[in-house]
Amino acid sequence: MAEIPLDIMDTIRGLQDRLRFLEGRAQIRPAMTQIAGGDVSVSAGGRLIVTTPTGNQILYIGKQSPPHADGSDQQGFIVRREDNSVAMSVWTAAGTGAQAVQLWDSSGNVVVSDDITAAAGLARPYLEGASWFGGTESPTYTTNSASFVTLMHSPWIKQHPRLNAYYLVKADAGTTGEIRLIDDSSNVIGPVISIASGSFFFGSTIGTVAGGHESQFYLHWQARTTGGSGSIGVKGLATYGVQS
Repeated sequence: MAEIPLDIMDTIRGLQDRLRFLEGRAQIRPAMTQIAGGDVSVSAGGRLIVTTPTGNQILYIGKQSPPHADGSDQQGFIVRREDNSVAMSVWTAAGTGAQAVQLWDSSGNVVVSDDITAAAGLARPYLEGASWFGGTESPTYTTNSASFVTLMHSPWIKQHPRLNAYYLVKADAGTTGEIRLIDDSSNVIGPVISIASGSFFFGSTIGTVAGGHESQFYLHWQARTTGGSGSIGVKGLATYGVQS
């Protein structure tokens, strides 16, 4: 048998070692840290749980306790804070009936919830209704100016993009006019409202509110006469923030 040079044997052994290394690496699955162009499906009673290093489950999607009355799994959604207090849930403690969508404060009080009994609107928070006014009441503040005059003010903190403002208005017989709602920068909120001669009525106007979220300013009801020698008055009633 011909003698094989040692340097060739060393090369072959090196290639064999590299091949074994590559074969081993092929059996190691890469870390799944990203999902691109596809979906994640959890089914057949599976659950998605996120646990903090201290062992608290802060995200829990899937089977919840208690189960339904027939023994089937209740499916829901619970988000907890790092201190393990519930922050958000779609779940029912009864295990049966509709599941409320709820936001919780850190003391365990429900601060926002939909109404699952009537399946219509909010359950919490409770909101104050419109202010009462007399059926024969006349606005206290009036003007006979032909230019807009501010008659009433109200502080406002912007939480919604628009507002719905209610008012009571009265014009003397033979006098016509206009009323409008403005902010501190004289931005008119909603349309200018025309008032016919001798009018006495209540209504509302809806308009977009300028400024950033939670900006603070005053609202102002203004009035002016457009005809006649009498006066026109306006009284602001309740004002609500509303969605777009």
